This record gives sequence, structure tokens and C-alpha cells, in this order.
Amino acid sequence: GLFTGDEHFAGKNPSQGTELCAVVEYMFSLEYAISALGDPSFADRLESLAYNALPATFTPDMWAHQYDQQANQVICSIAKKDWSNGPDANIYGLEPNFGCCTANMHQGWPKFTASLWMAGKNGIVAVAYAPCTVTAKTPSGDPVTIRECTDYPFNDVIRFRIETQKPVSFSLMLRIPGWATNATIELPDGKVISPQAGSFAEIEREWNDGDIVTLTLPMEVRTERGYHGSVALKRGPLVYSLKIEEEWKLVKGVPPHGDWEVYPTSPWNYGLLIDLDHPENSVEVEKLPLGDMPFSPEGAPIRLKVRGRRIPEWTIEDNWAGPLPTSPVTSHEPLEDLILIPYGSTNLRVTEFPLLER
Repeated sequence: GLFTGDEHFAGKNPSQGTELCAVVEYMFSLEYAISALGDPSFADRLESLAYNALPATFTPDMWAHQYDQQANQVICSIAKKDWSNGPDANIYGLEPNFGCCTANMHQGWPKFTASLWMAGKNGIVAVAYAPCTVTAKTPSGDPVTIRECTDYPFNDVIRFRIETQKPVSFSLMLRIPGWATNATIELPDGKVISPQAGSFAEIEREWNDGDIVTLTLPMEVRTERGYHGSVALKRGPLVYSLKIEEEWKLVKGVPPHGDWEVYPTSPWNYGLLIDLDHPENSVEVEKLPLGDMPFSPEGAPIRLKVRGRRIPEWTIEDNWAGPLPTSPVTSHEPLEDLILIPYGSTNLRVTEFPLLER
């Protein structure tokens, strides 16, 4: 959901870095742009950043972060790389490369939370989705509380419970993401409507205390083509990446606020066997219980099971994943079952894969 930018625009190579500050500041820019222009596509991009790039750039406990994260990040070490930043820019630590990200990382979640709901001309607007409660005044001045119950972005059902002291009329506007082509809204009277993807659905009516609105955003697996014809997998607002086993090496400091290098202990150089026209035929979705730390390799509540082959010629070069082979690629290695987890749950990852020749 974000351009590469290791101080400068860096092109489409998924091994190039993106600064943590760029993630947080871009989120804030989108939040402001939505409030001024009301374009739902800005909120789609905002959720993509909030649920992928933001949690991926620090450890699950938020004690360490990176200055630069990479979409294809297979090693985090103190070493010279082909970017504008220092050799420690992609390790996890208290203040790698520069201290701006140490201060900025903690602003991402609070600003996002503050922008989940906004005031509309005729009522209240759900801009982005997360478990939350909002209390606001309607255009008529009546107070209303809306409790949003959901496991989004991991689950596709969002329930809104209206709490009001008396019947009150106002407009409830719900954003329908551009990817949610088969969304439905169930109203308190049981009526079901089918809103248009990429829009704000407006529900204008008299609301009573205890009314419930259920928004369902079916999350179909989608593919996106990228650098050198590579393929990435998406489902709902989440991007999915190869789960790589890790070895953490403390290089400085005293835990929990130390500096860490991270090395892969499992293979990463895979190409995927994907039916681009019907990706659902190539991907099995596995749902696990939602735990206390879903943005972690061990706690990821959604896994995509796919198949792929190793590409022996694709190796680490210049201290990062070497040039991405141009798709389609041929490999004679054995076909393997692979596990992909949400990008935001990874520390090491491959996100843009070579596409295997079918």
C-alpha cells in the first residue's frame, strides 16, 4: 500500500526499503484527505497501510522497530545495501539509523483510531473499520453512541449497535471498500441491501436504542501483478506473505530495548503456482482463533495455504533478496506446500513472488 522510499523514491523493486515515518505520515495525510474530500478510495489505502505496513515495521510487542522495511525482507542485518540509509537501517532496534521513527511509530495507531469515525453533513460516517466505540451528536444535537463489534480486518462481519436515549433520526454512512464487490448490509428490521463497492452507503432512518446493523464484507482472494511480473496475494484489506522461520541475534543494548539482527532459518526463494483468473482454486484459507497478538508470526489468525517450488538461482545478493526473476519462471524443484500469513504479522517475509509457469 505504500511506495518505496529510502529517503528518495526508489522504484518498484520489492527489496528496496520504505521508512517507518513515511508509513505514519502517509496515514495521517490520507486521514486528512478523507476528511476534506470524502473519497472512499483514500480510506481503502489507509486501511492497507494500517493493517499491513504499520504493524510490519516493528516487533509484535513494539519494543523494537525498523527504519526501513522491505516487501521482500529475507534478512535484517548490519550490512551495506543499495539504499540511501545506513547499514543498520533495516535491523530491529531502539533507534536504528535515525531517531525520527522512534518518535513517529507511536503516532500511527492513535491517529488511525481518531479517524475511524467522522462527522458527515447529515450524520455519522464510518471511515475505517476496527473494534471501537464512538459517541457523537447527531445534526439535531442528540447524543448517540455506536458500539462496533468485529474481528476486522481478519473477519468480514462488522456489527454496529446503536445506543440512544430516545428515538432519533440521522444518517449512518458506512464505507464499502473497493474490493468488497458482494457486500451486504442487514438493517434492524431484517431488510438486506446490497451496496456498491467503492462508495459510502447511506442509511437514513429513525434509530432506536439497541438497533443493530450488520455489515458483511466478503473477503475473496485476489492477485496483484508487480515488479518483473511477480504476483502478490490479497484478501480483504490484508496482503499475505511467506512465513519465514527466524533467528534473532542481539547486537546491542539490553532487552527488551536492544538492537537485533534477524536471519532466516527456512527457505524463502519460492515461486508460486497460482491460477490468476481463479485464485480461489489455488489457495486454501485457514481461519484460526483470534488471540491477544494477531500481528505476530505465531498469532496470525488467518493463513493461506498455497503451492510453490524453490528457485535455486534466486539468492541473497548484496545483503538482501537478489533480483526478482522475471515471471513466468520454470523450476524443476519439488512442489511444496507453503504457508502465507498477513504481511503485518511477519518480521521476515516474501510478498512479491515469481509466478511459476503452468
